[in-house]
Order: sequence, then structure tokens, then C-alpha cells
Amino acid sequence: MSFNFFYRCFYSIGGSVSRIIDGKFENEYLVTVDFGSIKLGGVLYHFPSASHVSGSFYTSAVSSCRCRKRSLLALWDPSRPKSNRSGYNFFFAKHYAMLKPMHHGQERAITKKIGVLWNNLTDAEKQVYQEKGLKDKERYRNEMLEYRSSCHGSTHQ
Repeated sequence: MSFNFFYRCFYSIGGSVSRIIDGKFENEYLVTVDFGSIKLGGVLYHFPSASHVSGSFYTSAVSSCRCRKRSLLALWDPSRPKSNRSGYNFFFAKHYAMLKPMHHGQERAITKKIGVLWNNLTDAEKQVYQEKGLKDKERYRNEMLEYRSSCHGSTHQ
């Protein structure tokens, strides 16, 4: 239930309402609202008008977050090839799938364990995953050449 709805209902039945701004920050206000015997405290956010120019709240939130370039490109053109993965990404995916059932809900611990495992690999063991990364890099390069030469190619770089 929204604050405005509660405020209108209470005010329409003749209740007294007082509003107090307890503190003001860059884009938010700490407020206290008294509805007779009910006292509510909260934070009101004020979004600068520049963020409303883009249209909807969703588009302004997406444009303001620091997303990876790939994520933004996927939003523009979903047929764009998926980025290449490194050798570490292949190693991580394999070990994450094995460790997740044993450590359910402990993603941070799993990530740390995988990092330790990667650092303890010999160069020969790492080379297996690095080769997978190089093959995937070649796959991405070929798919991008094909993508750029297709009808989409003239507008995307």
C-alpha cells in the first residue's frame, strides 16, 4: 500500500496529519509523518529531472548502472555473438558446478576456493584451460567477422 493512498484515506476522514523533514541529503529526505496516534518514519527519494528524460524508470536505471559493455550491446542487438571466455572462466565453470551442491548458499566461499585451486595449478594444468580459452577466442573472432559482414555489420563495430 502506498504512502499517498494511506495519507489520502486518513486525511479524508478528518484526521490531523503533520509532516516533518528530519534531514536532507543529496537525493533523499529523512521524514516523520504523524497520523494522529500513528507515527511513521522513512526516507523519501528525489530523482533529478535528468533521469526522467529517458522515458521510463527502467531505462533510466539501466543507463545509470555500471554494466559491462557486453550486457549493453546485447540489449541493443541480441544476435550479436557472445563474448569469448578465458581459460580461467572455463576452469571456474567446471569447478563451480562441482562445488555448488556441497556448499549450497556459500557462493563467496566457493569463489575463493576456486581461486585458490587455480593458483595452485601447475602451468601444464593451466595450459589445458588456456587452450580452451584460445579456441573460444577464435570462435568469437570468427563469429564477429560473420556478424559484421551480415546485414547488421554496417551499423555495428
